[in-house]
Amino acid sequence: MIDDDPLMRHIVKMALAKDNYEVAEADSGANGLEQAKTNRPHLILLDIMMPDLDGYEVCHRLRSSPTTVNIPIIMLTALGEIGDKVRGMQMGADDYITKPFDPRELRSRVEAHLRRSIRDLSASPLTTLPGNPIIEQVMRARLAAREPLAVLYIDLTNFKSYNDIYGWLQGDEVIKLLSHQILSIVLTLGGKDDFIGHVGGDDFIVISTPDHAEALAQEIIRAFDAQIPQYYNETDRARGYLEVSDRQGNHFQAPIISVAIAIIANDRRELKHPSQVADAAAEIKRYVKSLPGSQYAFDRRRK
Repeated sequence: MIDDDPLMRHIVKMALAKDNYEVAEADSGANGLEQAKTNRPHLILLDIMMPDLDGYEVCHRLRSSPTTVNIPIIMLTALGEIGDKVRGMQMGADDYITKPFDPRELRSRVEAHLRRSIRDLSASPLTTLPGNPIIEQVMRARLAAREPLAVLYIDLTNFKSYNDIYGWLQGDEVIKLLSHQILSIVLTLGGKDDFIGHVGGDDFIVISTPDHAEALAQEIIRAFDAQIPQYYNETDRARGYLEVSDRQGNHFQAPIISVAIAIIANDRRELKHPSQVADAAAEIKRYVKSLPGSQYAFDRRRK
């Protein structure tokens, strides 16, 4: 917390201690800037009225530094005019709480911004879908609930060869194509609580239920196979493969990109941990990727 008033720092620290937050204190704008750049806190509570650098200038400098640009900032001040709030937001603040405040509101705002920060930092910049921290969080919650669960691990086959020939920018377009198709199909054919995540690269995950899994896999494959030829030039599209050389200079033919989907469900066996699901999916996916064209397969084991 950045505030020149020691009493206010004490009040905030006591309010947040109830939720076991660790609060670092800075008694000036300059001190707060130094601590923020050195320690990179998860969130900054920032007073406006300070004698050296006011909160507006501190906020501006925090937003101008690459090390602090993404840290959530809540302005905490006695000023209550709309114009003051608007100026704070224009400087880059994420929220504004006026003194005197209810400690419960402060804790609620802090918790909300920390949750959003985790989601934002986790999200893939390419697809904006949730990344691994949120995927694991959702997976653990669904497994703990012991409700019907089916996890689709979706991967592209022959994508590296495509990237090598067409370049990473065009490869990103293929990844965005797949993400848009998955999102549209899950919204249309999936359950109301289905979850979509971007593991990274060309790997995606859908957390659904056993009664939706096969239909989702079939439609994802159908949609992708229908559109992926448009991402090749006329020559490559006509012959149905790329001429590729590996690092040893060996030449081979890389077929058109296809989709491999491994489906892990708890209707045949108990699933307890995300790592258990991931290990099973990796094994099934290796098998699916050995097959020609786009394919999906279930984990049929009962133990």
